[in-house]
Order: sequence, then structure tokens, then C-alpha cells
Amino acid sequence: LLYAAETPRTPTHSVMASEPVDPTPFLNKWVSQKVSYLTRDLLLYAVGIGSHNLRYTYEYHDDFEAFPTYPLIFGFKGTDQDVVDFPSEAMQAGPRMPPLPGVKVGLDGERYVEKLRPIPPEGGEFTLKSRIVGVHKRGSGASVEYEAVVVDDEGVEYYRLISGSFLVGAKGFKDAGVTYSESIKPPARAPDKVVNLTVSEHQTQIYRLSGDYNPLHIDPEFATGAGFKKPILHGLCSLGMSCRAVLDAYCDGEAERFKAIKVRFASPVLPGSTLTVEMWGEGNRVIFVTKVDGKAVINNAYVDLTSTAKL
Repeated sequence: LLYAAETPRTPTHSVMASEPVDPTPFLNKWVSQKVSYLTRDLLLYAVGIGSHNLRYTYEYHDDFEAFPTYPLIFGFKGTDQDVVDFPSEAMQAGPRMPPLPGVKVGLDGERYVEKLRPIPPEGGEFTLKSRIVGVHKRGSGASVEYEAVVVDDEGVEYYRLISGSFLVGAKGFKDAGVTYSESIKPPARAPDKVVNLTVSEHQTQIYRLSGDYNPLHIDPEFATGAGFKKPILHGLCSLGMSCRAVLDAYCDGEAERFKAIKVRFASPVLPGSTLTVEMWGEGNRVIFVTKVDGKAVINNAYVDLTSTAKL
């Protein structure tokens, strides 16, 4: 995911150079917003990640359920049921970004999705509570990490979400808070299972209808202006497709056995590509790497499963 980063409001004179920005005041400030979805939203999301499994694409299937990574959409659509701007009102209602100097652009760096209990297949309304938990130097910029929880009106938690945004060019700031980033290395053996998934030439046109209307994924002129030869696949679509491959390979496609997924985005994916998902079963964890033509597009990744999954 590529997006316009907030323009820093920190003064750019010499005082700034001698006094690095301290992000600490921006940390752990919980903000809340209402989010909602319909059964139709679950169907559309499943099709958007290329699923043909009737348990996700047919509302009258005996085992119809939400695909377990659907709650990633809440932060884009909020309660809207129509097309939204990018960034949407829901995105702008999140925690305020520290005004780090030098930011050129923001990239979606890492994601973690933990299912605490399934969301109802008939749709519903929740509250999305989110906060910034850490800001750290990473290579040529900064990693800003967010934590969010999805709760109902009684305060019962359904999902926990962690995201890491990479702000290219950020400088002149202090490290602050915690980081959930970790290095996940595949075992030193051939993959236990490999699944190939074809990305439709029109996949971005479908996936965006779930709520992520970034023009980078559909507008050729915008995409070339951003340095790509054509619109690229949503990183979260690659995440969903990779998760689908793991569930198909180890859980007969059932969301019930899903506990969590962790990924780091390594490279963009073009529509029409083939995703090769290489998997290693390690206890109740499936470590995976998603590649296109031998190059990793998702790495440092795993799916945690319940003990009933067949590893």
C-alpha cells in the first residue's frame, strides 16, 4: 500500500536539526470509531482475494463464514456502504501521525491479524479502537506501528490488529515506544507444501470495492507517476490470497482453524502474476514466503493455527 503521508508541521529551521522530534506524546493515545459490515461485504471481500470456496462466497452455504482477514477492511470503510475517498474519513479518524521531518511517502510495511473470536456472518457493528505504539528508525526512514482492537458494545474483543507503516525519508526524530516487528526465517529444508495462485488482470478492480480505493491500484496514470509500469495489486490482497493458500493447504479452507497471520511486504505484485506460496509446517505455525518469479513479495510471515489443524 502506497499513500500520501501527512505533511510534517514541525519547523524546518536549524533548531529542528539540533532537537530531534520526540514521538512519545503521540503514543498510546487511543481513538475509537464505529465500523460496520453486511453479509454482502464478506462475499465481496472473498471474491476480491480470489476465493472460489462456497463457504465464503455463498451466503446460504451450511458453513458460511467470514474469511478471517476481513477485519483489515474496517480501517478503510468505517461504516460507509458506498465508494469513499482515499484517504477515507475512516482512515483519517485514526491516531494522529507524529510530524516527522523529511517524509516523502508512506508504504504499508507489516501486518499482524489475530482472531480472538469470529465476527458474525450476518453482518454487524463494532468499535475499532486504535493507537500508535512505536516509532523507530528503519533504513532510509521510520517505522510507525499501530495497534487496534475490534470490540462489540459490551467491550468483548473480536480481533487484534498490528500494522507497521514505513515512512520513506523520515529523519530527525528519536526512537520511542515498542516494536512488534520480528524476523521469521523459513526452515533450512525444501517447502513442505507449495501452492500457486493466479492473480487476475482485474483483481485490483474487484478488491478495491471492499473499501481501499487508492488510485495506485486502478489508475494507470497515477501508477506510472508513482514509478510503476501499471497499477499494482493491493498488498492486503496479496496477504489475503496467501492466507487462503495456507488455509487450503492445511485446514481444508476452514476459517475456524485460523488464529493469526503475520506478514512483511517485500515487493509489489502486478496483476496477471502468479503467486507461489511456499509453506513449512512447524508445530501449530505455518511459516510461509510468497514469491513471484522467484522473488519474495511477502516474507517474515506465518499463519498460526489451532491444534486441530493438520500440519
